[in-house]
Amino acid sequence: MSTEADHTYDVFISYSHANQAWVRGELLPYLESAGLRVCIDYRDFEIGAPIVTEMRRGLTDSRRTLLILTPDYLESAWTGFEQLMLQTLDPSNRERRLIPLMKEACDLPPEISYLNYLDFAVPDDRDLAWSRLLKALQAPVQQASPIPAPKETSKQSPKTKASTRDARTGDLRHKLMERCSLGDLKDLCFVMGIDYDNYPGGKSDFIRDLLKDLGQQGRLDEFERTLDQEKPWVLR
Repeated sequence: MSTEADHTYDVFISYSHANQAWVRGELLPYLESAGLRVCIDYRDFEIGAPIVTEMRRGLTDSRRTLLILTPDYLESAWTGFEQLMLQTLDPSNRERRLIPLMKEACDLPPEISYLNYLDFAVPDDRDLAWSRLLKALQAPVQQASPIPAPKETSKQSPKTKASTRDARTGDLRHKLMERCSLGDLKDLCFVMGIDYDNYPGGKSDFIRDLLKDLGQQGRLDEFERTLDQEKPWVLR
């Protein structure tokens, strides 16, 4: 049996890229402000290392693993994590190392449906859920639940929307250039039913025309979901 001193981190967060805004913007800072050492992919995974190797390291080097359960997670990330869990963690969870957190209502897979989970899907119970989360993670500091940022009531101007869209597309283009081969890009096009025969042969120009078409067709969100499912290392 492992001891507390055996682990580099207190908790490893396993989540879908589709839920990263909440995970990175609210959950992560809250856990770290409570004195917890958190392992999260975009910051703590080694550049150039196989994603599966780094996920296994996150599991083994952390006292607890927090699953952020949503329909997107179960569709895109669960299958790979399930295999690692069976290889790395105690399937019966006797050491309570696996902590399921239901962020959005979803049907749990049989492998974890028998476990009690933290329910963040019901707004009225959110304060209690935050408190139970810190207790389950044995946080050094027990604190109040975070106050959600106020919702933006004013509409964005067309110029602001365009700027946000351009920044998002630029970030996606950079990740595709750095982490995708031309073969990977063609695989994604095939999955989404995109005819790429008329795209240029060079990767940079291929990405340029692909993103241009996706933007014009309003399919960037669909592309990112497909990318997260088929090539998860690209967005992380």
